[in-house]
Amino acid sequence: MNEQRLETDSRPANALSAIGLLSLGHFTNDTYTGYLAPLLPLLVEKIGFSLTLAGVLVSIQAIASSLMQPVFGMLSDRLRRPLLVVIGPLLTALLLSSVGLARSWTQLACLIVLGGLGTAAFHPQAASLTSRYSSVRKGLAMSVFVTAGSAGHAMGPIFILSVVTLFGLHYSWITAFWGAAVAFTLWRFLPAALPAAANAGSSPHSPSRNRGKGLLIVIWFIVFLRAFVIDSFLAFNPLFLHQKQYSVMLAGAANTIFEISGSAGTLLGGPISDRFGRKSIILFSLLGSIPLFWLFLHAHGVPALIYLGLAGAILFSSVPVTIIMAQELFPHRSGAVSSLTMGFAWGMAGLLLTPFGAIAEKIGLGPALQGMIIILPLAFLLAVWLPNQKRRRV
Repeated sequence: MNEQRLETDSRPANALSAIGLLSLGHFTNDTYTGYLAPLLPLLVEKIGFSLTLAGVLVSIQAIASSLMQPVFGMLSDRLRRPLLVVIGPLLTALLLSSVGLARSWTQLACLIVLGGLGTAAFHPQAASLTSRYSSVRKGLAMSVFVTAGSAGHAMGPIFILSVVTLFGLHYSWITAFWGAAVAFTLWRFLPAALPAAANAGSSPHSPSRNRGKGLLIVIWFIVFLRAFVIDSFLAFNPLFLHQKQYSVMLAGAANTIFEISGSAGTLLGGPISDRFGRKSIILFSLLGSIPLFWLFLHAHGVPALIYLGLAGAILFSSVPVTIIMAQELFPHRSGAVSSLTMGFAWGMAGLLLTPFGAIAEKIGLGPALQGMIIILPLAFLLAVWLPNQKRRRV
């Protein structure tokens, strides 16, 4: 108890501002990751490359920004300064804002890969520090951090399209100033010394190391399956609704509704888990979204979109919770486990969209999406094996 009290007291008095700065960094970094998709038509017109090569650009961005996160996660656990938190957004901003300057597909690919590595460098250490700076309400802090990233990604297309519409594609680089300013702010005002990790052995409920690794694998598969469901609906919702005779605008609005509702669920899921326990929220998220997805697929008109929004809110609510749960299992490896549950699992899930599309082409998009719902009970059964954590008073 005394060790835990000393550790809590040793945290910086400005922990709240540090979490705010990290969330600002997440918002800023992920703003640039939303550039590629809206700029692709302009880039294809300027450089001249096929739709296949356009798809390759999207894939390599996902690989660089998601699948490379474990490398930086392990590195962040060895660092004693928040270097990756500063370098990551700066690299992302400078390189991804320069895509309008590319004169060939190869140059464009290099900018996207290196910019994606900046994103991969930022996320593990930033998520780890968010957890370390929060003392009791870790779920709330992680919810704010994750939601900031989602908001940034949503604002990216608006930001970059506003600039290139006013000044032209070759002036996309001027948006780098925002990222550079935020990187400087992080370097200047984020405490140079990292806060101490929680004592892994301080709780009598802490699992053994071998059991902890097993639980981490379970959490990873839950995140992977949940991400596969989310990515599949995001990728194919507009096509599915268009096949059901929805207007192009209404079909396109479905993803906006899904993601905005998901952001609301993300923001609420963490603090609720602080009060009612991590496992309870994960179970509710996976089970409660099943009937709503089913209703979405079988309803028509506006009610279908309402069901989709509710499904997104419930399913996304466990996103920050799984990150925190993994960090609590391995507090001294929080960067590495954050990379597994934030980037690597989502990146692996994204790679399955190609075979999913092939299956949907053979059996139909509606039946394929209905098949995705079966994945959620599988994730729920895995979540049953997670430990019941003691509720915290907040």
